[in-house]
Amino acid sequence: MENSLRKARIEILLLFALYIFILPRAYMDYDMGFWREWALAIHRHGIANAYSNGINYLPVYLYGLAIFDWLQGTEANIINNINNIKILFVFFDFLPLLVLCGFRQKLLSFKIPYLYLLLNIAYVFNSMVWGQMDSMYTNIAFLAIVTGLFYPVAASLLFLLALNTKQQAIEFVPVIGIVLLYSIKNIKTVVVAILSAIALQMAILLPFIQNGSLNKLYDIITHSVNLYNKLSICAFNLWYLIIPDNPYFIDDRSTFFLISYKATGLILFSISALLVLLPLLRHTWKLKFENQMPNERTYRLLFLSTGLLCLYFFFFNVQMHERYANPIIILFFFYGVASKNYKLYILASIPYFLSLDKCFPDFLPIVHYKLIFASRVIAIWYGLTVIYGSYLFYKEVKMDRIPLRDL
Repeated sequence: MENSLRKARIEILLLFALYIFILPRAYMDYDMGFWREWALAIHRHGIANAYSNGINYLPVYLYGLAIFDWLQGTEANIINNINNIKILFVFFDFLPLLVLCGFRQKLLSFKIPYLYLLLNIAYVFNSMVWGQMDSMYTNIAFLAIVTGLFYPVAASLLFLLALNTKQQAIEFVPVIGIVLLYSIKNIKTVVVAILSAIALQMAILLPFIQNGSLNKLYDIITHSVNLYNKLSICAFNLWYLIIPDNPYFIDDRSTFFLISYKATGLILFSISALLVLLPLLRHTWKLKFENQMPNERTYRLLFLSTGLLCLYFFFFNVQMHERYANPIIILFFFYGVASKNYKLYILASIPYFLSLDKCFPDFLPIVHYKLIFASRVIAIWYGLTVIYGSYLFYKEVKMDRIPLRDL
């Protein structure tokens, strides 16, 4: 055991060092321009004044920018070395594997072939090339879900950090609720979790409370939706399959049959989400009622249903960006680990990588064949992922109704 832990630590850390060494100098100019300006604003005026200087991201990422500022020291270094902010994002790509594979723990008992994930270009492309921070909220929320089966207080704090990192973490709320429903055994745990969460939230918000800018943060949170009333923002989802025109140029408030596109997407997402959440709720409630520990079925259902929830969120809703599919990669990977079936993980990685590379063209030294990178072709790949993932979930639910002793 100790030798395998040491091997995992060495391999993960060496690969992390390699990725930092080969960190691409290319990045998405539009996004990195914001990181540069925000880092400079925090350096000049302090993190407490962040929301008075046009910044509209949540506090945890701003603390990351503040650490980057401290390490760089001067404005010239911040400007010249802004590409190195990617190291923060890559760190969070590696964090779940380091936690689950590098230490003795009882969170996951099965062996994790971590290189299958860390060597997947679809998994690291968003962080290493685009320079986007989706790995932060995704993997904090993922660790909260895994931790929550055994340590509800720690899971609550982790998920609170995810919610304070990016608004998209809200899609994990139903799963966290189901997990905590299983693991919370008494009122004392509830009280400790609530008090700990309040203390952590106050600590996160303290600079903004002292500066009187909490109302500006509240405005950012409440107005984060509908910034772009577009049917799709480079997310090759359902709307690219059923709309003949480019969804980017269609207002989501327009009527689609009898109701708006936005309402249609929400209805489709809500129905599909219920179909995967109810079986997970049934399974975890049965475990709790019978006072059983999580089993291999629990993990298969947990990872698959959460991954499908994120996929449905991305595939059916409007105003989606290409990066909002980010959580499906790690969740379908761990479903593959638990089920020993990696087909869904591979299938999901293909459209996610194609969409990122299509929206960030000319990075890879290969010819981009128009057919492969066509918007509707990528949307078809996502559609196949939805169909196959839903089929696997249907099989898991059928198996879950058979008692273990009858298998």
